[in-house]
Amino acid sequence: MAADAGYCLSSRGSNVPGTHFDTLPNTSLMTTTQNIIEIRNAVKRFPLGTKRTTNGQTGGGLTVFHGLDLDLRAGEFVALLGPSGCGKSTLVNILAGQDELDGGEIRKNRPTRGGEEFRLAVVWQQDSLMPWKSARKNVEFPLTISGIPPRPRGDMACAWLRAVGLGDFQDYYPSQLSQGMRQRVSLAAALALKPNLLLMDEPFGALDAYSKLQIEKEVVRLWEEIDATILMVTHDVQEAVALSDRIIMLTERPSRVAFERVIDLPRPRNLDEIYGAPRFHALVSELWNALTRSRGSR
Repeated sequence: MAADAGYCLSSRGSNVPGTHFDTLPNTSLMTTTQNIIEIRNAVKRFPLGTKRTTNGQTGGGLTVFHGLDLDLRAGEFVALLGPSGCGKSTLVNILAGQDELDGGEIRKNRPTRGGEEFRLAVVWQQDSLMPWKSARKNVEFPLTISGIPPRPRGDMACAWLRAVGLGDFQDYYPSQLSQGMRQRVSLAAALALKPNLLLMDEPFGALDAYSKLQIEKEVVRLWEEIDATILMVTHDVQEAVALSDRIIMLTERPSRVAFERVIDLPRPRNLDEIYGAPRFHALVSELWNALTRSRGSR
């Protein structure tokens, strides 16, 4: 199925309504000390029988995290690392409203400008696209739920598809797109909501190396041009260092924050250069060693 290029042009750049990518300041240099997410003394347990393991079982169930404290600051890119099963994806589910804490609290603070409402979007590891809808209609769907009229939401969907390099594929269905392209559609749908907080749960884990690098570049480019906080769960230490401003390392469950590491690589970032830089490799080595030490840390 050919795309209607007359409706959704393939050019990139300042095509998102209300956004001028070529004139926006670098938001990574504008990161403030305002916390948009504050997690205090968080506890999450699963009842016995939901996990076939004894590690971390207390009080008749599996304790994923206990006494977890974590902050996300406005405008920063945070990567969440930790051993498998330590609750990284569980935390994303809770922040996304798909699960609840068993103790503690999460405070979501509104942005400082204009009394805006708190807006949140999620990009999952496996795309959640509706197979019966085209790429454009999938991007339009969350805008429809938000009450945006048909014509403006169509324009916005096309603009975000252009922004992620899929302007020529607006009328293609998910089955006609590669896995990397489907993740780009998911990213466009999330960004179309103009979220204050974008949650990404291992969004590139299933992609081949080339597709992964290309979508990483798109994420960095778009994040450096919009005002949003990103929390990305990943098992890939190199990805965490290349993309983020700060890395939070969790211990094994019941998990807590083992340590935090500010990533002092300059922005804007050229990933082709970053992946070959000596400083990048030094940080990756440091984080690998820390990840090893965090296993079993209490």
